[in-house]
Amino acid sequence: MAFFRSKLFLMTGLFLLLIGCGTTEENNEANNNENSQPEESNQQIDEPEKEIKEFIPKETDVVFKDEALYNVEILEQFAENSGANGEDNESQIRVVKYVPEGVLIYELQSRYDENANQAWIDVTPDLTYFDESKLTVQEVFYNAPQQCSSVAKTVERGHYTFNECRTHWEFPLFPIVEKTLAYEDIINPNPQEETEVIAGHYYNLTDFTEELFLSKKDALEWKQSADENNQEKLDDISLRNFAKLTKYNINIEEISNHEVRVIGCEDGLCEIYTDHPLVFRGFIIPEEKIDKDTGTAVRENEAEVNKRDAEDYHSKIQSVVGNLLTDSAELIAIYEGNSTEDAKLYYDKVNGGVNLLRRIIPEDKELEASYYELLMAAEMLFNSAHQGKIYFEDENPALDMIVEDEMKPLREKLEALFAEQ
Repeated sequence: MAFFRSKLFLMTGLFLLLIGCGTTEENNEANNNENSQPEESNQQIDEPEKEIKEFIPKETDVVFKDEALYNVEILEQFAENSGANGEDNESQIRVVKYVPEGVLIYELQSRYDENANQAWIDVTPDLTYFDESKLTVQEVFYNAPQQCSSVAKTVERGHYTFNECRTHWEFPLFPIVEKTLAYEDIINPNPQEETEVIAGHYYNLTDFTEELFLSKKDALEWKQSADENNQEKLDDISLRNFAKLTKYNINIEEISNHEVRVIGCEDGLCEIYTDHPLVFRGFIIPEEKIDKDTGTAVRENEAEVNKRDAEDYHSKIQSVVGNLLTDSAELIAIYEGNSTEDAKLYYDKVNGGVNLLRRIIPEDKELEASYYELLMAAEMLFNSAHQGKIYFEDENPALDMIVEDEMKPLREKLEALFAEQ
């Protein structure tokens, strides 16, 4: 009997051991099967980001964007007369709210049940232009249509709110703000800025005839007459200006064929600089006559332009200073009594030559020092010539001293500087 019990105990232990081994093998196999699953099954698959279409509100929409409201009066009228605040009201509006996740759209329809004598507002969210995946916490309010008792301007909370809704007792729509929007601000938030004329840039001139003025006074009168649509006065100013341009031998067609540099603009007028056909500063022209799209910080083909400018400068210097030396020599001869020519004529020629020299300002900075030295010598020569003119007309004996001590040495200095150019 004892043997039987021992044998039974031994068989039972062996049976349990076999079961344990089988369980272990099954567990190992199960674990192996789990571990043998494809690696990608354990990886989280990211959902593609929702593609948000561009949304353009209607002019009748209520829009909240950038802390400003459009059609706020429509919203407040609806809040006052719809839902529980109104009676027998079936009005409808659409509310558009711009948020970082896109655009939230609410279709609001006021309802009234005559039999039950109850009024409410159907709120239908439209998430077509809204990316819910960007939310850290999902909002249940706009996941399905709502029924709310009213929309209110809740001043104490600083919000327009939906009240007594299916999922919320109160839900904020957007803040109460003072800033308002125009429809253009919504559909075109970043309008292309009009091209401005920039001081120091080069531009082409377009479509002008006599509207290139030597004085700011004439330009301002012309602009005022144009604003007043006074054609008779415009014609008078244009004729007067044309006479001035003709007097100073200014060919505006030649100027219009080259770029001009704008010095500055004010009140619709621009002061310009041009070096074609001669150097002039202080032209004033109407701003609308400048082709704004052609503006550049430097002229095209700057190297070629600089070369041409230098050549033009030297050519003008040769002509103007050469004539100035010739005319001043003749004036000296007249003052010395060695010529019977008209003193006033040659005095005017010297004066005109110096005036022309004042306008020949080189663009090349390297030429400026020698130019101003040349101009200073010419100015001093003219000052002496002017004093000589007074003595000549008064038959003052001091004229001889002016000629010998000033005019001749100054002319020789000008001639020497001219030879160095």
